[in-house]
Amino acid sequence: KRGNSVYFPDRVVPMLPEVLSADVCSLRAGADRAAMACHLEIAADGRVTSWRFTRALVRISEVIAYEEAQRRIDADEARENLIHLWGAWRCLEQARKDRDPLELELPERRVLLDDAGKIREIALRERLDAHRVVEDFMIAANVAAAKALEGKVAPVVYRIHEPPSREKLVALKDYLATFDRKLALGQVITPGLFNRMLKDVADESEKALIMEAVLRSQTQAYYGPRNAGHFGLSLGSYAHFTSPIRRYADLLVHRALVDAYGLEQAAPRSDLPPTSGLSDRDRADLSRVSEAISAAERRAMEAERETIDRYVAAWLSSRVGEVFDCRITGVQRFGLFATILSLGGDGLVPVSVLGAERFFHDEKAQVLEGEQSGTRYALGDRLRLRLAEANPLTGALKFEPEDSTGRIEPRGAPLPLGKKGKHFTGKRGRPGNIRHQGRGR
Repeated sequence: KRGNSVYFPDRVVPMLPEVLSADVCSLRAGADRAAMACHLEIAADGRVTSWRFTRALVRISEVIAYEEAQRRIDADEARENLIHLWGAWRCLEQARKDRDPLELELPERRVLLDDAGKIREIALRERLDAHRVVEDFMIAANVAAAKALEGKVAPVVYRIHEPPSREKLVALKDYLATFDRKLALGQVITPGLFNRMLKDVADESEKALIMEAVLRSQTQAYYGPRNAGHFGLSLGSYAHFTSPIRRYADLLVHRALVDAYGLEQAAPRSDLPPTSGLSDRDRADLSRVSEAISAAERRAMEAERETIDRYVAAWLSSRVGEVFDCRITGVQRFGLFATILSLGGDGLVPVSVLGAERFFHDEKAQVLEGEQSGTRYALGDRLRLRLAEANPLTGALKFEPEDSTGRIEPRGAPLPLGKKGKHFTGKRGRPGNIRHQGRGR
């Protein structure tokens, strides 16, 4: 029922029993720990030229946070092993640039609690080179695990990320057109194509919106025994190997490697068979198990997101009535979705608080436009919004305009209602296939 550990601001729900996840299998300074080791040879251009897997006994000398590792490197205070690690990473970094995987630097919210479990701060996580070092080495090990098992003609639980569907690409193309940008659907769609598109956007606020739209166009990654590649990482074969304590897929890959490399060890008692490899039943069940752990991962991610939303709402519940700088992140016929720029908290601006006039929704252009005034609310517009409600139980936020002149940085001039053209057509200026918000659809 639990395919991975789940991380909340105040606790971790471990996949494995706590005696394993927090002690026996957890790396501690000065303590010996059994491990599966991935030995990589990395060329100067970042290509991994060979790999092998062994059992190992690991003793680390020190546990340091990402921020501390970054500080030591920046201050020239790092030990020799950390310096060598960074040097090897520079080679992997070049290989990653050559591979041109999808680069989406989207802000991640962090909820920091005090000793009493109360919210101390909500901040956006800073992305450091130290994070990239660990990430690139993990990717290299994950690729090696997949290719090693393929070379042994052994079963693999792949991490699969398929290219965007045509339906999502069409939606992205229509959205990009509202920025006067084009996406030709006849070409081969690659991660590098999206990267070049984002690189060409000079305006940072516009880039953030297009980046979010590119993210929404992607398919959801999943696990499976039949390889379909990893589009986002621009890799032909990819598996999860590096986190067997917190992801069941990694544990399956470890067990497959035990079989493939003949690493089975004797059981602790002579009357017990060795059990660390994959059984015949495990092999037969890989498709079903892959589906189950993919579903468990989706549930865990949803729970983590909803929990963060509740913490943000709790943090803001004492600030109802305050005005925040926000940006429109979604446009629907019933209102606007907006996010607080400094926190990432998302909420609804109901169409009823925008004014007494009727507003018409252009779904393709992602716009709400007032019938009489021509006031236009578009995806990406910045607004000064007053927080009207914050519900910690549901995580819901509700906003209202600061005043009638609260809009700043509108994207484009108002379109004259009733005009036939790129977006607005049909009776009373609304698209012919969009009914008024007061009627059933």
